[in-house]
Amino acid sequence: MVATRVGYTGGKTVNPTYGSVCSNDGHTEALRVWYDPAQVSFEQLLTVFFEEHNPTRKSHKAQYKSALWWHDAAQEAAIKTAVAELEAKHGLKVATDLAPAGPWYDAEEHHQKYMEKAGWKRRALVERGGL
Repeated sequence: MVATRVGYTGGKTVNPTYGSVCSNDGHTEALRVWYDPAQVSFEQLLTVFFEEHNPTRKSHKAQYKSALWWHDAAQEAAIKTAVAELEAKHGLKVATDLAPAGPWYDAEEHHQKYMEKAGWKRRALVERGGL
């Protein structure tokens, strides 16, 4: 992986804050990933995404919903294929919201690398070769 940033997307508030997101302004807490396709494919990132949370759980708050936003037609196709394969393989309904990427707002600096700052390990990524 090249870099990540946590932030907010999907809502209508311009320049949201953690407080506004917690107050249900429509934004979702999200992770933006920049990666090197020579090291990891988009499809591999999707596999990690779907393995590391329950994509069938529907959240009642936009802040915590499962969502994927695409930036181009190739990502859209890969996401929709992954969802269809997951549903067919396991006979379940994926509740992850799927949509084109919209405006992105970085979260406050103290939220960046929060899990690392708290001493958590990125288990799935480490197990896959330290992405």
